[in-house]
Amino acid sequence: MAGALSAFGGALLDLVFPPRCPACGDDPIAPSPFCAICDGAVEPWPETPDGIRAGALFGGPIADAVHALKYGGHPEAAGPLGRWLAGRVQVPEGAAVVWVPLGRRRLVERTYDQAMLLAAALARETGRPVLRGALHRKRETPPQVGRDRAARARNVAGAFAASRGVAGRDLVLVDDVVTTGATVEAASLALRSAGARSVVVVALARAE
Repeated sequence: MAGALSAFGGALLDLVFPPRCPACGDDPIAPSPFCAICDGAVEPWPETPDGIRAGALFGGPIADAVHALKYGGHPEAAGPLGRWLAGRVQVPEGAAVVWVPLGRRRLVERTYDQAMLLAAALARETGRPVLRGALHRKRETPPQVGRDRAARARNVAGAFAASRGVAGRDLVLVDDVVTTGATVEAASLALRSAGARSVVVVALARAE
């Protein structure tokens, strides 16, 4: 029933907000959320030793799409982007989906959590359950933009806590963009400390 309701909700959003290319606003080419030009300009991100799985290299159309989703007031872009991401990364069988949550202040300012919306779309497309409330921020953190890896790691150290509901679970941790990996490492540590059996990080894009 929950899966059917989620699918209905996604279809309803598509009716209210007809899908447009999240990078430029032109008509998309199914099954891609992007138009033909933007789709051809998206660069794939190869599998890397740290195991982080990403749909694309951050830049060009994918950077424009992330900016529209995060700062442009376009939460409707999360559905098509999440479904697209599901086709570009491997999501482990039996894993539950969680996400890197926004801090309360930024959530109030933005009115939605883009990583949560991406995670919900990815879960719908792959048939994986979502663990709501599995991860939360214990404190607000300043933006990571402009900080080097060491400063980013210090900024988010101890910033996350996980619920006991993750114990013994295999998890997929979703975020929009991974740069140095400091944020997802801190979030993954919180999940594993709460007893998660494994954590696989999946991002819409990865920065070099």
